[in-house]
Amino acid sequence: MPRQTILVGYDDKDPAKRALQHAVDEAKRAGARLVVLVVAEMPLNPQGLQNYGTLDDSPPMMMPVAPPPDVEAALDNAQETVRAAGLEAEFAWSAGDPSSEIVAAARDQGADLVVLGEHHHSGLGRLFGSDTAAEVEGELGANVVVVD
Repeated sequence: MPRQTILVGYDDKDPAKRALQHAVDEAKRAGARLVVLVVAEMPLNPQGLQNYGTLDDSPPMMMPVAPPPDVEAALDNAQETVRAAGLEAEFAWSAGDPSSEIVAAARDQGADLVVLGEHHHSGLGRLFGSDTAAEVEGELGANVVVVD
């Protein structure tokens, strides 16, 4: 039987820190594989914008994209938390809309469980769809845990 996979969305804020701790505890309990994802919130994914000029039949030249400093710091902090718990995890980052990136990563990784921190939004923020946890829950369903 394959190991369960837990994906945790992490942004280095207090709710995400609690979500990471919950995911760590659950991974220890279940012997699950843990994947930590940090998303650099951007309107467009910069990795898709690397082909400039006239397109021809030659293959596109891809340049490596390094994580922004705040994403690197979040990844470092998440690694410290996971190591302190005596676990190993996979760490990844992406750029784009957080809810879309988390859903895509959950599907790509075959996640059985997604753990997110509850970020309290204003009514205006909810109106404009900035509630990442609600969007991910709506897309993935019952396999999402939101930690307050």
